[in-house]
Amino acid sequence: MRVLMLLSNAFRPDARVYKEAKSLLNAGFEITIIAWDRERKYPEKEHIEGIEVIRTGPLARGKGHFISDVRKFWKSGERISKEIQFDIIHAHDFDTLPLGVRLKKKTGKPLIFDAHEIYSEMIRIDVPAFVTRVVQMKEDLYLRHVDRVIVVNDYQRRFYSKRVGEHKITVVMNAKDPVDPDKIKIDEIRKKLGVENAVSLIYLGALEEGRFVKELADFADTIDGIKVIIGGYGNCEDYVKKAAERKNNLIYLGFVHPDMVIPYTAAADFVVAMYREVQSDRIVTKFFDAVSAGKPMIVNDNGELTAKLVKKYGMGVVITYDMESFSRTVEYLKKNPEKIAEMGKNATHLRKTYSWKAMEKKLIKAYKAIISP
Repeated sequence: MRVLMLLSNAFRPDARVYKEAKSLLNAGFEITIIAWDRERKYPEKEHIEGIEVIRTGPLARGKGHFISDVRKFWKSGERISKEIQFDIIHAHDFDTLPLGVRLKKKTGKPLIFDAHEIYSEMIRIDVPAFVTRVVQMKEDLYLRHVDRVIVVNDYQRRFYSKRVGEHKITVVMNAKDPVDPDKIKIDEIRKKLGVENAVSLIYLGALEEGRFVKELADFADTIDGIKVIIGGYGNCEDYVKKAAERKNNLIYLGFVHPDMVIPYTAAADFVVAMYREVQSDRIVTKFFDAVSAGKPMIVNDNGELTAKLVKKYGMGVVITYDMESFSRTVEYLKKNPEKIAEMGKNATHLRKTYSWKAMEKKLIKAYKAIISP
């Protein structure tokens, strides 16, 4: 069976999409991804570990032009799809769903909608309230044409069940499989990073405003014996790069391949996941990274599921989103290494519940359900 995935980023690769694609490949599916390269700087065609990636434009012109730009991507994606043979359409996120529905209407192929988040909730901090209502109304219309909805947690399951019915929902969390210390060689990574004799904090993800990225870069060098590791790309990338050039205890990794996220996380002592904006449904990917690596977290109490789970399972510290609270917490943990070990141990207890192997079975089952309903 041939799967056509639709993606609104360049697949550098995108961690969730990469895991799903690899799992489907291992189950015997062929995968092609039409990806929107908004910067137009990656190869137009590429094969990544058996995944065929076809990138297209347009060059993104900023938030003010998003609607016209994404429509151009849909047109380009539709044109490219005519040259591809596929049996199933898999649309990632709402901004590819209109293209997925269009392709389903033209080909009659079944359509899977993979809701990485509730889009209308995600954009509400950036747009007026009426825009979020319009977006949700549009999504509800498109959902009528969807054969299966994949969501990332139970909050989303309840949200989408009201729209498509419980029978069409599959929960596939952004889980990770536990680390194998013998394969990862944690001590070698710590030595390479220069953190073998320090307490290290790590943030891997989008380098965007409102994620404590600049604050974390500024925090480096303020407490002796603390190393800060940052990896990823985004609007704050230059800020972090420049800070790393002048600070002795700030390490900037640049883009981190999904296969290296867990090794780097396992080499650190704490995972930082601080978010100013609130998406009540969200369990951040760094939660699953921490569970897989057996590492505690520092998160902020913003009402999201992440903070609630960290508090419930005792696998980290929940603080307020400000530098004073963060610095005070790190100083305390540095002086109390037994607390770090205890919280890390609590994280490892969740590995069976939040493993990718368990999620992979659900993903394959969802595919089989639409192949042989």
